[in-house]
Amino acid sequence: MVNYQIEGMTCTHCKKTVEKIFADNGRQATADVDSKIVSVNETLKEEELETLRIRLSEDGYTLGNLK
Repeated sequence: MVNYQIEGMTCTHCKKTVEKIFADNGRQATADVDSKIVSVNETLKEEELETLRIRLSEDGYTLGNLK
């Protein structure tokens, strides 16, 4: 698993929203509210990261770097 930092999650609804955004972009992900990370099976390509960052920011989340 590869972990990325994510800011803005505060509850289980946030967790589900983040996971859905990843799923909508073809990636299965598991978000963890307490540790502020989202885990995926493999390292994301720069193009995927940018797409996800834009989409997540629309809902108030910030996708950071590998953790």
